Amino acid sequence: MVNIYIEIIESGKRPIFKALCIRLMEILNTLRNFAYWSIDALKGGEVKKDFQDIEKIFGYTSFTSLKEHQKPVLDNLLNAVVNNSTFYSGCKNYKSLSDFPIVNKSIIKDHFDDITFEDQESNYLPVKTSGSTGSPFSIFQTKRKKNRNTADTLYFAKLAGYTLGEKLLYLRLWAAYYKKPKMIAWLQNTEQLEVSDLNNTYVKAMVDRLEKDKSPKGWIGYPSGFESICKSLDALNAKPLDCNIKSIIAIAEGLSPEVKSKMEYYFKAPTVSRYSNVENGIIAQQMPNDNAFRINWASYVVEILNLESDVPVPNGTIGRIIITDLYNLATPMIRYDTGDIGAFVNDENSTDNIPKLESIQGRKMDALYKTNGDMLNPFTMHAYVYDFPEIKQLQFIQHEEKKYEIKVNTNVMFEGESLLIEKFKNDIGKDAHVDIQYVDEIPSLKSGKRKISVNLYKQ
Repeated sequence: MVNIYIEIIESGKRPIFKALCIRLMEILNTLRNFAYWSIDALKGGEVKKDFQDIEKIFGYTSFTSLKEHQKPVLDNLLNAVVNNSTFYSGCKNYKSLSDFPIVNKSIIKDHFDDITFEDQESNYLPVKTSGSTGSPFSIFQTKRKKNRNTADTLYFAKLAGYTLGEKLLYLRLWAAYYKKPKMIAWLQNTEQLEVSDLNNTYVKAMVDRLEKDKSPKGWIGYPSGFESICKSLDALNAKPLDCNIKSIIAIAEGLSPEVKSKMEYYFKAPTVSRYSNVENGIIAQQMPNDNAFRINWASYVVEILNLESDVPVPNGTIGRIIITDLYNLATPMIRYDTGDIGAFVNDENSTDNIPKLESIQGRKMDALYKTNGDMLNPFTMHAYVYDFPEIKQLQFIQHEEKKYEIKVNTNVMFEGESLLIEKFKNDIGKDAHVDIQYVDEIPSLKSGKRKISVNLYKQ
């Protein structure tokens, strides 16, 4: 239906037609916002209450005050699990969260029935991951947890600059079980952009359409998809675009500084990275003009533990990201090892140091190790994509301690092979053995995401 308005705007002979149609779209956006909160109010206003609670917690500048607000919710969770979950029954004499064991996907799978509460299973909502990394995973959530996730989503979108009701451009792999019917997508004002279709022709048509649509928009999607869009715009010698994009949120993959800069250049909107997963929800997100990730302390407790032991690491030290989900009382996830690695940094604007995530470096299993045993920052490899614009896709694989492979997808004669190897050796180690393999395509995962690094040595 919005496309009809765009056609009217384009065919109008006088500026007043454009102004009227633009105003009509603004009214529709406002009505969508009003309708959403009205429906929530009729259901008891649960999402609104959670939204206001999250807003209050993020107003704290003291970590002590924040934890005092969080404590009753954490106590309720821990008391519930020791009394209702067979798996945690041995923790009844706990003194703090640290008395609970670390769990991961494998442990939850192996002990699923013992971990999951039994008394209200008929009211639970199943949540499944796609298994794109080779490990399908399924848990239960309560309706209470689902409402909290919805409130988290709305609040963090607002922090990024998006207003509920505005058009949302959603760039991902739209498998059949994700794709929304056209009417539902229109009612929610969502445009479903297919990440697997991206090429110069698709991008040009998409950009032309976005520039004709003058309504305010938010954008969410995979960084690898944003990267493909920017490379197409580079190839088209495009200038900064007038698409009225208000916010850009990168999800599911690491957002490199190069892609962030390019998106902000072409679409003139702040671009932030969101850290989340399917089984929990939004864990942290960058704010505009801040590269650190603001942690969602309203809904989670986050710990950073040593890569090899269950000991907390100092601020600034890379470790395993461990989270406790405060609101899932179906399949509780307490001290859950996400499989991701990152580091804490304190918030300089807080009076007693509210921790942020200084960096999130992706899956531990995907991290490459230098020849001296140190971990390589994954954003180092993302920079190569723009160092060699003739390359369409890159993937770095570690086979052994000092043996690496670089897969290169390019449709032109690549004359920078020796320079690419030299740059990689400068970062990974001069004594590395590096092979180049030319491929027609680097396959994406089932989810549509594409790994830039694969570690076959430390699996």
